Amino acid sequence: MTSSYSVGTGYARDIEFDRLDRQAALTFPRELQSLRAFGLTTDGVVVDFGSGNGAVTERLRAELPDAVVYGADNDLSLLATVPPPTLAVKDGRIPLPDNAADDVLMRFVAQHLTPRQRMDVFAELWRVLRPGGRIHVIDVDDSDVGRSSGMVTRGLVEIFGELQRIQGENGGDRLVVKKIPAELDNAGFEEVTPVAATVTTEDHPVSAFSVHMGPDRYIPLVSAGVLSVEQLAVVGWSWERLRRDPNAFISINVHSVHARKPNAAV
Repeated sequence: MTSSYSVGTGYARDIEFDRLDRQAALTFPRELQSLRAFGLTTDGVVVDFGSGNGAVTERLRAELPDAVVYGADNDLSLLATVPPPTLAVKDGRIPLPDNAADDVLMRFVAQHLTPRQRMDVFAELWRVLRPGGRIHVIDVDDSDVGRSSGMVTRGLVEIFGELQRIQGENGGDRLVVKKIPAELDNAGFEEVTPVAATVTTEDHPVSAFSVHMGPDRYIPLVSAGVLSVEQLAVVGWSWERLRRDPNAFISINVHSVHARKPNAAV
């Protein structure tokens, strides 16, 4: 299965891993609240589908010491960086028997897949979930990313537009979370529930948000010729003003969709 994401594009791989870890550190506490609100197991089997470098897999394991948390990915070089237990996804199939998992997390994966690929993935996640098991999809909606004081959003509006265009050309979708509820319903899941939570500067210092809003995040787009140096400079200038403002405020939205496999499903 191919996708619109390639680890390390524009970055050295270790820098990309650091970015993924900082992103997880910023939003995982709020994501975990949503997961627990929708019944995340404490002592069963959890599959982190599309686990990447394991930034969230390891956090789940720390929070769920009595559960078995698998990292699962089709990129074997990425999977090799995740401590076991892990699952190598091959030809779209997870090496677990039917009805084996209590929860499956699909975090920032759907945006990189075509609609047909997403339906195939949801069918496979349905297979491995036990009846009554839960699927949790966390992903992006660039039309509802959040807000901030200052002028940093001026530069980011153009950048998000370019990200949408590039990802769309490669089969991805940065508005995907709007489509997930209907797709899960079509796949046979029930109790489909979208959730929007927020992470703000009341939770983390302003500097923690640089992973999304700071200029370093977007340097690869200049290297790729997608953004101009001038566009990057606008982001850098406005981010620096925001960072130095003692009254700065940032709020970013964390979108998730939760659903359940029917108890009567076989």
